[in-house]
Amino acid sequence: MFEAIVILLLVGVKNSLQSEHWSYDYETRWPGECTEGKYQSPINIMTRSAIVDKHGLHIRGPLFFRGYDRVNVTAVNNGHTLKWTIVEDFPTPLVSGGPLRGNYSFLQFHLHWLSEHAIDGMKYPMEIHMVHIKTGLTVDEALERPDGLAVLAVLCQVSSEGASEFALGEIAAFFPQLVDRNSKYPNPAVIDVFRLMSPEPQSFYTYHGSLTTPMCQEVVTWIVMDQPLIISDTQYKEISRVDVGRIDNYRSLQPVNREIYRSVPSCGTLSLPTLLCFLTSLIHLSSSLTGIISKGVCTLVNVKRKFLGSKVRECNVKN
Repeated sequence: MFEAIVILLLVGVKNSLQSEHWSYDYETRWPGECTEGKYQSPINIMTRSAIVDKHGLHIRGPLFFRGYDRVNVTAVNNGHTLKWTIVEDFPTPLVSGGPLRGNYSFLQFHLHWLSEHAIDGMKYPMEIHMVHIKTGLTVDEALERPDGLAVLAVLCQVSSEGASEFALGEIAAFFPQLVDRNSKYPNPAVIDVFRLMSPEPQSFYTYHGSLTTPMCQEVVTWIVMDQPLIISDTQYKEISRVDVGRIDNYRSLQPVNREIYRSVPSCGTLSLPTLLCFLTSLIHLSSSLTGIISKGVCTLVNVKRKFLGSKVRECNVKN
């Protein structure tokens, strides 16, 4: 419990110190690794270039979520975004699996409008970032490790349908009291964070990158869910009226220059699968057929060997 309190205090101190010295209007002046780093975020994710991890070498199984249905949070407009931070008297939600090695503890989520990431060059109206720290680390330790943080990114699409009020329903009540910069919501509230998740949380891209605000440390395992959350036009207008010093709060796209992995479900959930997914399936099928044919030929050769009294060799299908 004490460790969780210390972590949250450190996060608050670091964010408050950084927020005084940077602006989205002057990205080229951002300090730290923001202008000198090699693996910065956000990026434009090209589906045809993403590596489909069908053998689970990088993405080792599905993501596992624990404790996201009841999360006690406080809310603030910190001058750059709307941010909800967990309150320490509740069990900390955890995520594991997928590309993550070990458990990651949920710290906070915040909003960017427009989206920071793009998929095939297309931006979305909003993006939710759910920030996690590797369980057992302090913030200082996490900022020194390439796997110190994990951020789940949920892209949001706007719809005029009334049913779409559901997704942001639990946090919409916060918006009117967070319009002004540096304003706070007066009381903690228990919310269901699952309602802010993508409808297909196992369908995602993942890559190694950085924080998208100063000091832009390259310590983040990004998990960008590719199926957007549907939010209402009314809710989006309320968010757009929030004062963060300008009309939007997203960082410019950064060079990709690294491998991006794609979960197998992300191929299966596409209505029109990409050529990459099709070719991957074709290669896998071709490999299987080749193995079966090879085993058949081997079996026939063994019949001949036995007839001639030669040594029989073992026939295996290699996957």
